[in-house]
Amino acid sequence: MNRNKYWLELSLYVAIGEMSSDVVLEFIDVSMRYDDNILFEDLSFVLHENETIGITGPSGSGKSTLLRIANNLEDPVTGRILFQGKDVTEWNPTELRTCMILVPQQASMFPGTVRKNLLWGLKIHNRSAPEEELEDVLKEVNLDPDMMDRTGENLSGGEKQRIAIARALLLEPCVLLLDEPTSALDEKSTLAVEASINSIIEERQIGVLIVTHNREQSERFTERVIELEMRE
Repeated sequence: MNRNKYWLELSLYVAIGEMSSDVVLEFIDVSMRYDDNILFEDLSFVLHENETIGITGPSGSGKSTLLRIANNLEDPVTGRILFQGKDVTEWNPTELRTCMILVPQQASMFPGTVRKNLLWGLKIHNRSAPEEELEDVLKEVNLDPDMMDRTGENLSGGEKQRIAIARALLLEPCVLLLDEPTSALDEKSTLAVEASINSIIEERQIGVLIVTHNREQSERFTERVIELEMRE
């Protein structure tokens, strides 16, 4: 039976009951399994505002599942997840997933222009944004506002990924859950996406959980690391 263990760098651990007021997300003794396959057991950590935590490990170790558990897309076997001090199961699902947005590994571009793609998430919530705000959010992810009328087939992978992040930012989340946002990108595009995320964290004071296969990227780009390990 495959068993997955996790380890946390010593600096990551914050004892329950000793949290500071800027904690936005907390896992308390969370365990997850599928049938006999244990992904992780008794996982506890906290994410603060203005902080990036990397989640690394081999394929099948539960990295993406951890993100889905965070915003209540999946239920853990045991344990609790608190967002802003409140159990995620007690949140309205739409409100929770607007405040804590999951950006998937493959950036989705809907038919139409960059402008229409940026407005897509807002329209779901019966909201809109002026052109100036759309231009500002493109600048925030290091993209040129002049690309507003371009369509998805004319964009690089790195540009699509940053547009997906910009689309999420228009909803003003407290936490971003990024599932391998640079896995399909070349080095130049990877560094551009990393720079965009760093500037977003500094400007908006939000927390970020980022899944990556690349331990070097995690050490370079994040303050702290959770590594999930496959064990026989």
